[in-house]
Amino acid sequence: MPQLQIDDAVSTMNLDARARTLHLLPVLQVDPFDGVALEDITLSVSASWLDTPVIPATGWTLRQPYPNRLYFVGGSDDCHLGHFITLQGGQKAGEVTFHWSVDVSALPPGHFQITHRLGLVFEEGSGNTWSMDVANWWAQSEFATEGHATPEIGRNRFSRLKRQGFSPSRRAHVSEALRDGCRYLDIHESLELPAITLGDCWTIDTYGGDTVHECLEALR
Repeated sequence: MPQLQIDDAVSTMNLDARARTLHLLPVLQVDPFDGVALEDITLSVSASWLDTPVIPATGWTLRQPYPNRLYFVGGSDDCHLGHFITLQGGQKAGEVTFHWSVDVSALPPGHFQITHRLGLVFEEGSGNTWSMDVANWWAQSEFATEGHATPEIGRNRFSRLKRQGFSPSRRAHVSEALRDGCRYLDIHESLELPAITLGDCWTIDTYGGDTVHECLEALR
């Protein structure tokens, strides 16, 4: 599984089933002929209720863990798909922003800056964990009634390199501008997250049984 380590220092946390915890899932999707590689991408993450950027203890690691290699996922040594941060007591909502920088000379204009802002609502539920990965609450999502037996990558609120390709059902507000040889893409959308237990996050059953071993990296 290809991966790229972005070394940039700071915080760590111990997972506690009693603590209010948010599972972040930074995902960037590119098009088949873009020619983007792991080393072309950098990622930073911020949350509206934190004063400093969100950085795993060992830095963000970018991977291509899915069978579809057009998806790049930010994670860490402890969690290959995303990262866990604590929420404030009683917090009902907040905004998370994924900042993607992509430099790929073969794709005009060669430089891309993607700012993906997600307004999150933390709903009630059975636990104290909220996951941005719909696979962890698939049975509670609207997609479970559409005849999809197992979770699908494309149901997540992934970032895009270009304005084209956004599903209208996401109701995302997307603006694009070209300045000084760089293409800027601003994505703004909302996501309501049900509360689940920590035990229900990253389970094999959630990802459709044995296929988890072939397709996904789970929390160690």
